Amino acid sequence: MQVICNTTPFIALAAVNEIRLLQQIYTSVIVPEAVVEELKVGGAIQTPNLTELEWIRIVPNVTTVEDRLLFQLDYGERHVILNALQLKADLVLIDDRVARNIAEYLGIQVKGTLGVLIEAKRQGFIGSFRQIAFAMQAQGIRFSSRLIEELAKAINE
Repeated sequence: MQVICNTTPFIALAAVNEIRLLQQIYTSVIVPEAVVEELKVGGAIQTPNLTELEWIRIVPNVTTVEDRLLFQLDYGERHVILNALQLKADLVLIDDRVARNIAEYLGIQVKGTLGVLIEAKRQGFIGSFRQIAFAMQAQGIRFSSRLIEELAKAINE
């Protein structure tokens, strides 16, 4: 399975020390150079250096005609979607609503960070979806409390 990940899932999972979930669920993850560059800029939440993780495959950014069609997306999101199209990826991990809608419109399967947590819960890698989702929220990751509760109920938590 080819999975391409955007910046926000790395930041959100790093906020609660759960980056390992990406490797546990997907074994390997593809990351465009744009995402590596965005994470290197840094911020309040420390993320690992992706170039040092053996389960991360970094791919070059893609510049095509579609690049101009995706102008409203940020740098990382644009290259996640372009790489997904080029590589015929099975899934992209992306949280931004506009980027998710565009990816889905282009026929790309999408999952967000909360979807990763749900999968981690289903596979037994975490004890509580709700606890980790609210911990991310407490670290400044903007997830709706209502959405977290709805998803928790949907998985019988």
